[in-house]
Formats: sequence, structure tokens, C-alpha cells
Amino acid sequence: MKKKVKKIILSLLSIVLIFSVSFSSYIIYRFNCNKLDDVHTSYEEIYNKENVTLNVASDGKFKVLKINDTHFINGICEKDAKTLDSIKKVLDSTNCDLIIVNGDLVEGFNLSPEYDKLQAIGNFAELLQSYNVPWTFAPGNNDCEIDGDNEDVIAYMMRYNNFICGNSKDTDGSMQFFIDLNYQDKLAHSIAVMDSNSRKIKAIGSYDFIKQSQINWLISGVESRNVKTSVFFHMPTPQFKAAYENGEAYDNYRMYDNNNYAEIEENVLFDNAVSSNKNITLLSCSHQHGNNMCSYYNDRYYQLSSVSGYNAGRPDEIIPSCTLTVIDVNSDDVKSMYTFNQIYFE
Repeated sequence: MKKKVKKIILSLLSIVLIFSVSFSSYIIYRFNCNKLDDVHTSYEEIYNKENVTLNVASDGKFKVLKINDTHFINGICEKDAKTLDSIKKVLDSTNCDLIIVNGDLVEGFNLSPEYDKLQAIGNFAELLQSYNVPWTFAPGNNDCEIDGDNEDVIAYMMRYNNFICGNSKDTDGSMQFFIDLNYQDKLAHSIAVMDSNSRKIKAIGSYDFIKQSQINWLISGVESRNVKTSVFFHMPTPQFKAAYENGEAYDNYRMYDNNNYAEIEENVLFDNAVSSNKNITLLSCSHQHGNNMCSYYNDRYYQLSSVSGYNAGRPDEIIPSCTLTVIDVNSDDVKSMYTFNQIYFE
């Protein structure tokens, strides 16, 4: 009997040992194969690109296509291929002047052998490049969780000549810059792209929040430009909840309330700082896959897009889409300044 028990214990130990060796080998493979931080492009170059200037068409309209929460796995699996094909159809049929990739481009912490962050971002970037339209990236909470952080993602994207970006050395986050829109040789509007940060403990902690240095950077840039400004970042602030509940809903825009808009309570720091700034006329976010809203509240628009990817978890009623925001720089009235159109994949 003792021999039998001993044999069983030895067998179990052997299984554990085999599993441990296999898992260790897999971890070594995952963390040493096809990683973004193995692609040597200097992120430091971003500090020479604190703002970019783009020209507005003669009609005074500037069109921004927002793609968010695609949650790519590898860029070639069935759902990824479906997402890329749908985005291609949108780009084929939609005239835009700027593309903003508004966070969670790739799935977060993922140990699947099918996960290939480098390939996923590369396939997506190649698609955008083929349209010869300026594009940029507002980091999401998932983009930095494995196989390279947000700086590695941005450094890789900087290889593409249509990719625009910028940051300031004294500012938290991996991406903060202004896109200044010139109309008839004059600054007419500005777009601020921001990093809303990730998690306090990478991949597992509670969500981080927009820091004071970032708020200072935004307010300073808005005040020095003194033009209406649209701000794009990934994770929303508590004020989105107030806008959803008490604001004036944009006509013909599907509104859902499946998640807690105010879940990142510490972003009240941002809300308090910008609440009275009349030049900040749009806050555009994503992140909450089951939500969808666009409301005029507190003299500005609060717009949140659901998902643009078939890999992103979502309620059944949410159809993947992109959001087209048209800015009329000739308008002084915030309500008539913006046109919002959600372009559905199905």
C-alpha cells in the first residue's frame, strides 16, 4: 500500500514538474518572442514633436474618424480579419482628414500562443498607411499590459510617416500633444490628444487617472492658443455620467447605459479643472464597451464611443462601429460646430 501511495505521489510530482517546465518555457517564449520593445525605434524622438499643424479644407470642415477598442489578438485571426475588413470598408467610403486610434488597439494581458501584439499593430498600421491620412494614437489601459508598454507601441508607430505624435518631458503619460488646425492661414481650432493612463498595478490594479501635470499641460495649451479645442482620450471622467443623465442628447445618436460612466472617480480632478473653461468644447472618449453616448452639457459635448472590434467584449445590442466627428471651424456656436455620425460595421 505504501509503495502504491509513493508511486502516485511520484507520478503527481512528475506531472507538476513537466507542467512547470512547459509553462516556464512558454513564459520565456512569450516574453522573448515578437515583442514591441525588441523593435528598436527611439521613443525619445517624441519630445521634439509637441504639436502638429494641419490645414482645414476651404469649406471650413475638418473630419476626424475615431477608431477605438478593437482589441486585436494578432491581426489575422477570424475576428481580427473581420474587424480589419470592416475598418477598410469604412475608410473606403468615408472622407476624413485625421484618424484617431482612441485606445485599446490590442487585447491586454494575454498568454495565448495566438497572441501577437507586434503583428496585430503592424497589420493595422499598414492598413491606415495605405490611405495616406494623418493618424495618431491615444493610449488605452490594455495597450501596455504585455509585450511592450505604451512607449514601445508609440515608438513602433513612429516608423510610419503618416503617424503624428508628441509629448512633453515634464508631463505624466506617454502621449500628449496638440494638433493645431489652420484655416485661411490662421489658427482656427485645436485638437488635444491625451494619455488617460492605465492601471496603478500593471494589468491587475484599479484604473489609474489623469494626473495634475497632464491637466496643467492641457489648460496651459488651451489658454495660450485661445481657440475652441476638442480633447480625445481613452477613459472617461465622472462628468460623463452627469452629461448622460442631464445633458441634451445629440439627435439620432444611439444612447446606451450599460456600464458605470463614473467608475474612475479620481478623474474628478480633471472635471474640476476644465469645468469652467469655455474653450474646451468636446471631450471624446471610449473604453466602456457597453456604453454609447453623445450629449451637450455644461457648454460642451461629451461623446463616448462603444467598440470598433469584434474581439472586444460587448452586450448583444452593441454593433462595432467607428465615429466620424466633423468640426466646423467657421462656427462660434458649440452646438452647430460639431456633427457626429456613428458608422456601423453591419
